[in-house]
Amino acid sequence: MRILVTGGTGFIGSHTVRALRAAGHDVRLLVRDEKKAKRLWQADPAVLEDLVVGSLTSAPDTARAIRECDGLVHTAAPVALAASASHARRVARENVLAIRRLVERALDFGIERIVHLSSTTVFDTRGLERANEETPIIEDGDAYAASKVAAERHVRALQEAGAPIAITYPPGVIGPDDPGLSEGVKGVQILLRDGVAITSSGIQTVDVRDLAAVHVALVERKPEPGRFVTPAEYLPWAEFAERLDQAAGIRIRRFDVPGEAIRFAGRVGDQLRRFVGIELDAVVSREASRFATQWVELDASRTTEVLGVRFRPALESLADTVRWLAEHGHVDPSRALRFTHRGRGRR
Repeated sequence: MRILVTGGTGFIGSHTVRALRAAGHDVRLLVRDEKKAKRLWQADPAVLEDLVVGSLTSAPDTARAIRECDGLVHTAAPVALAASASHARRVARENVLAIRRLVERALDFGIERIVHLSSTTVFDTRGLERANEETPIIEDGDAYAASKVAAERHVRALQEAGAPIAITYPPGVIGPDDPGLSEGVKGVQILLRDGVAITSSGIQTVDVRDLAAVHVALVERKPEPGRFVTPAEYLPWAEFAERLDQAAGIRIRRFDVPGEAIRFAGRVGDQLRRFVGIELDAVVSREASRFATQWVELDASRTTEVLGVRFRPALESLADTVRWLAEHGHVDPSRALRFTHRGRGRR
């Protein structure tokens, strides 16, 4: 099959492209930046043989891209947990317009294999002990969550009208081979440098390679319209720190911080953004602080049962992430040798 992939120069999209090609499928990319695509895929020029340069919000561009394709995996969407309200409103408009231009155009062309990448940030997990794909959508999240929810509602409306769309919901995505040091991988880099806050609740991540495998499975199934959460194991922060120790080969710094203190910092961060009126990516947001201190365990049993995909242990994903960060100069050079040596031992 020929599958159109958006976001093919990003972390999730590029791994999805590799997984689709490894499964024997042809891939077409719709990209905004041709130079970036050529830099990323110069070692695999076959990917560049079917490249459409254009905008997700342009009807002619999306029509040109989707023509003669058998499926669509839509992974392109801006991500910024610390987004200001104005930025998030613009993102929301662009995301919804992209769905109208791309997903609805794919339906017009009779495409019956459509996968849309969403996020666990759309779920309202407050007061729950566990969450899954049936968890309600959050109504009063921060600006970033609101931007994701706007697109989510539009895709779900298409689903309910009978469109053959599958939606995936990853938590923080980690793993090797990240073209742009994305949110999850950058988070691992920061934890290696600054240490792990031992606070309330815990964390779930997903390996980008496992998420890509989910996308391939959904395309090949002629996606069962529905929703699929994609987390690996849940780890309290203290256990996560132990896994990171093992992955890095050293003991990572720890510090105890009450969850309420982190959430207070998040509320202050949001007020700073409103007052200053510019992006402050280094400042924690209310929503990000809630995820860090009040994370509710996500249950991926439906995903594993329906698709047969298994999520690798956090230690394996962390080890590969640390190794990749070290080999590409993203950690302190004085410590990188230890990371690199340890990671190579696991290959």
